[in-house]
Amino acid sequence: MMLKRIILILMLTAVLPAAAQTLALPNFGDPSREYLSPTDERHLGSAVVQRMRDQGVLIDDVLLREYLNSIGQRIAASADYDGDPFTFFWINGSDINAFASPGGFIGVYAGLFLATRNEDELAGVLAHEIAHVVQRHIARAFADAKRLALPMAAAMIAATVLAASTDNQAANAAMAGTMAANAQHQINFTRANEQEADRVGTQLLARAGFDPNGMSSFFERLQRLSGSADSKGFEFLMTHPLPGRRAADTMDRGVIRPSGTARDREAYYMAKARMTVLISRNTSDLLQHYQATLASGDYADESAERYGYVLALKRAGRYQEAQTQLARLLKKDPDQLALRIEEADLALAEGDRDQAWRLFEKTRQLYPDSFALAMYYGRALATQGDPRKAMQILQPHLRRNGDDATLYALYAQAAQRAGDTVTTHAAMAEYHYLNGDLKQAIEQAELGLREASATPYQQAQLRARLRQFQQEKQQTPTASP
Repeated sequence: MMLKRIILILMLTAVLPAAAQTLALPNFGDPSREYLSPTDERHLGSAVVQRMRDQGVLIDDVLLREYLNSIGQRIAASADYDGDPFTFFWINGSDINAFASPGGFIGVYAGLFLATRNEDELAGVLAHEIAHVVQRHIARAFADAKRLALPMAAAMIAATVLAASTDNQAANAAMAGTMAANAQHQINFTRANEQEADRVGTQLLARAGFDPNGMSSFFERLQRLSGSADSKGFEFLMTHPLPGRRAADTMDRGVIRPSGTARDREAYYMAKARMTVLISRNTSDLLQHYQATLASGDYADESAERYGYVLALKRAGRYQEAQTQLARLLKKDPDQLALRIEEADLALAEGDRDQAWRLFEKTRQLYPDSFALAMYYGRALATQGDPRKAMQILQPHLRRNGDDATLYALYAQAAQRAGDTVTTHAAMAEYHYLNGDLKQAIEQAELGLREASATPYQQAQLRARLRQFQQEKQQTPTASP
């Protein structure tokens, strides 16, 4: 199974560092940096994410990413942390799990999101993973296991990548054998860190304005889902304390009250409806579900339920019915960004490009700085309209969202369709760099420099980036078994 192979990648994060500084922790020095630099961590984390992207398990939906990021960055801002920026992403899988990997990359499974009942529970999971990063638990575990030096890490990386790309039993055996000598030590060490991550995560939730009891309520649900308090079926990668103990421990800390203001409750339900439709494999079942719930009134939020119905109808190609349902939502909330984007996207799906451009432009007047809108409008223009205009719309976001690999991929696509070869290579170089592939980043920068049409300014930029890529590649340890 694809997701089971991806779990092997996640096992790697138990012994690799994540760039950060500690929060409310005595400073006895940080030996973890002796093994991997923050730059190394970032590249390793990027490589893990890229591997999952290559395997097709990442959910690349800009509205859902924006929603997850809005929660994660709000929590991260409440921490005393000056490491690499956090990157939050969704994984298309039914597992009830989340994880932090090197460089501040935090992944959340769709199954976990759908298992939550409110935004505070989702925030509780994110706060726990953010706490792992700011406390440098992964990095300290790496340094604490003194025998697990870089050669062993390199072997694990090589075995993990092989296991993720093949069903070869030898690769899986190599991964298991490499980890065996250190497994029990890491499990015990990680269990102690889990309790600290719960404690620090609870503090972060309160500071960010979320209800800290969301964490304990979610752990209680894990306990029920696991079957019993003694069941080990729900231990995250067999390294987390049992759900029952975590619920009790976290409940004791739930007396802290949030200091911020309540968020938009409907945003959570809208995102959940979008996720439900996006990961569903059976459109017919989706339609029946939404028809039944809307008829019976058995839903948590009517607007979100109808929004899910709109998305399901659009997937089924029933555009007129989708527009009818969407019109009801827009009448109630005419300025909601997600609904306006859907309205323009529906017009595009029906082949009415002129109407789609008008709707996108009207929405742009309301949300001139929206990254989500720029991505949807830019993708539509790049593929079905004016690619140069797409570049104009996307270009400001290269400064504001310069760590978004998907943005650079779309910008490169628009540049290619516009016939701007130099910009295409430059954007692809940044795309590969953000995904931790320095070899491809260097190759794209070199291709851009060879283009006769490159201006002196473009040449200077490409040379500067090429030097940085080459320097980082020289400093990055070679992973060899």
